[in-house]
Amino acid sequence: MTKPTPTHVHTAIIGAGFGGIGAAMRLKDSGDNDFLVFERASDIGGTWQANTYPGAQCDIPSVLYSYSFAPNPDWTRLYPLQRELKAYIERCVDDSGIRSRIRLGHDVTDASWDDLAQVWQIIAGGQHFTATVVVLATGPFSEPSIPNLPGLEDFSGPAFHSAGWRHDVDLRGKAVGVIGTGASAVQFIPRIQPDAAELVVFQRTPTWILPHPDRPVGPAVRSVFRTAPLVQRAARSAVSLVQEAMVPGLVHLPALLQPMAAVGTWHLRRQVRDENLREKLTPRYAFGCKRPTFSNTYYPALAADNTVVETTAIRRVTRDGIETADGHHHRLDAIVFGTGFKLAHNEGFTRIHGRDGRSLAEVWAGGEMKAHLGTVIPGFPNLFMILGPNSVVYTSQIVTIEAQLDFVLDAIAQMQRRQIRSIEVSNDTLDNFVAHVDRRLAHSVWNSGGCHSYYLSPSGRNFTFWPGFVFTFRRQMRRIRLAEFDIRYATVPPESAHAELLVGR
Repeated sequence: MTKPTPTHVHTAIIGAGFGGIGAAMRLKDSGDNDFLVFERASDIGGTWQANTYPGAQCDIPSVLYSYSFAPNPDWTRLYPLQRELKAYIERCVDDSGIRSRIRLGHDVTDASWDDLAQVWQIIAGGQHFTATVVVLATGPFSEPSIPNLPGLEDFSGPAFHSAGWRHDVDLRGKAVGVIGTGASAVQFIPRIQPDAAELVVFQRTPTWILPHPDRPVGPAVRSVFRTAPLVQRAARSAVSLVQEAMVPGLVHLPALLQPMAAVGTWHLRRQVRDENLREKLTPRYAFGCKRPTFSNTYYPALAADNTVVETTAIRRVTRDGIETADGHHHRLDAIVFGTGFKLAHNEGFTRIHGRDGRSLAEVWAGGEMKAHLGTVIPGFPNLFMILGPNSVVYTSQIVTIEAQLDFVLDAIAQMQRRQIRSIEVSNDTLDNFVAHVDRRLAHSVWNSGGCHSYYLSPSGRNFTFWPGFVFTFRRQMRRIRLAEFDIRYATVPPESAHAELLVGR
């Protein structure tokens, strides 16, 4: 029996979060319908489909955490909650008419570059596809990280990660243990604390917490945004400038962040009267070194009579609780992990195989993630990664995504116009980019602030941030520079194209 001919599309998009949906919308708007979006889940939304824990909320203002090409005048809060963000993505999909191009329940189990055929061979949802271009939009927060604690498998109660919240588990009147105090835990702890009989929070490192400026967006403001879109666009620019004001302190001179640290210290003193608890909750590293967050309810939840903040390391999990290194046993009915995500060791990287057959996980062995402009990687022709290493600007990730999509669409347009079959960024180009980034970030607060964070690789390299302002990233991403790539043409390149490449060098 002969194998069925695989379905071919020009562009395969992996992931239906903000990155993948944005890529599909931009392709459709450019007149290109030759694409498919593969999503492993049963619904779209990415982060905002998976994270449905109590209190899930964006920590970037709504006016900025949305596509500039699909403004939403109807946000009801300055910082939108999960449900509203999910509804926004759904609306974008329907308004742009791309729903028919999305394949839900299609987990990409393998994507391998076929150098002879010059296409990507893809297995998704048990079906075979081929694609000229792959846009990898799986996102950095797609695989929950659960620590390998001795005895965890013996625990008799429910144990789950915040990204897989068990809504069928009733925590009312229960003794609940929360492991981790990152951004998600800061949001869900105040929601579950009033209902728990006892809440034990296992904290390894305290978080910088600032007062939350969230507030409702009234009908009058929404009406102005709806009738005068330029006003909302101006508000977006203003919020972006406020976010950008952090960059000099974060990247160049961390001492400039001391006023922010003073606000955080004041906020802690104001909300926590107990000196022993306040000592536990006081960060011993520079503001910004780890991700700071907003909350007006986190500290009061930790200071409540039914809450214990445990800072002694966990020794093991038992059948009915957790034992710490000092021998103390906390009896628990349920355990919730707020322990973040696997950025450098995402299992999905094992499924992407480049020109020499090596997986992305093998190329990035040891967590040393490197990509030119956070988007393209040597050995992986025609692959574009959204929110890849060193692409994050200190503002909305949607800003990064949109800049990268400019780069991707320009690459696709140039490939079609010049009859290019494949482009692959050179090793020299990547090496120069990495050297530049490392030099610029050497004295940043993330590198020198005295903490260990998921921003850094095991070797201590900052693989997360772009070393500067948004406008410099946008300028770099406006168009692709073909002189930085090894190129294979379908035919001999036209003289004009050849001349342009020589000028570009």
